[in-house]
Amino acid sequence: MVFSKLKAILGSGIQVDTLLHEKHVVPGGTLKGEVRISGAEVDASVESVEIEFTALVEDDSKGEDAAGAVHDYFKAEVSGKFDLVKGTAHPIPFEVQVPWETPFNNVEVRPLVGGMKLGVSTHLNLDQALDKGDLDWLTVEALPVHKAVWEALESLGFAFQETDLELGTIQGSTVPFYQEVEFWATEGEFHERIRELEVVFVVGEANTDVVFAADNSAELLAPDLNSTVRFSVPTATTDAVETVKAQLTQLAAQKGV
Repeated sequence: MVFSKLKAILGSGIQVDTLLHEKHVVPGGTLKGEVRISGAEVDASVESVEIEFTALVEDDSKGEDAAGAVHDYFKAEVSGKFDLVKGTAHPIPFEVQVPWETPFNNVEVRPLVGGMKLGVSTHLNLDQALDKGDLDWLTVEALPVHKAVWEALESLGFAFQETDLELGTIQGSTVPFYQEVEFWATEGEFHERIRELEVVFVVGEANTDVVFAADNSAELLAPDLNSTVRFSVPTATTDAVETVKAQLTQLAAQKGV
């Protein structure tokens, strides 16, 4: 059980406690909790209550030492308009679907450290004034498709290096950033052909597009097509070795190695 207390809003004395039943979620899964609003010193009109999914995104254009910016990428209304009587409490249970395109920061109990944090905040619209609460950080587990591609790359001699969120929208995506997962070829048949591999997932409920960029000096938003391949696999897939091997072979051929 995790509580996040927001400050009293606009002198009204209202307090908002957000209780998340579980901070470990998966894309496409359900985030459950309860928003507890109480302590009004006067009668108040609440226009709406929303849960916002957010991400801390690095901006490479500002240099390596620049702090990341928090970006909202999905809102879910958990309550419409209601009147809050002075001195009363108003609990709002909620169940919200976690967006499919939510990045992952955990792979089977292995946290992925780096410039990436994911969370939710409670957004209260009170008498035409807005108040956004503190962030509750989330642990987002990798989907089967993430794990399948990851395991396939490891079986082919690639080792995970790091992951972060980059500002910009990959074709087919709906969020203002993309997750870049970096692998290095340390052994195996691709060791002398591909040094660094950047992997991006554009996740959908049924299918997921995977982008491989090898030794790519250009931005993934405008890549060198000779060093990039894009392919689609079922989001529920658990075995991608042959598909990944075929795509890496094609990628190496495009690079002329």
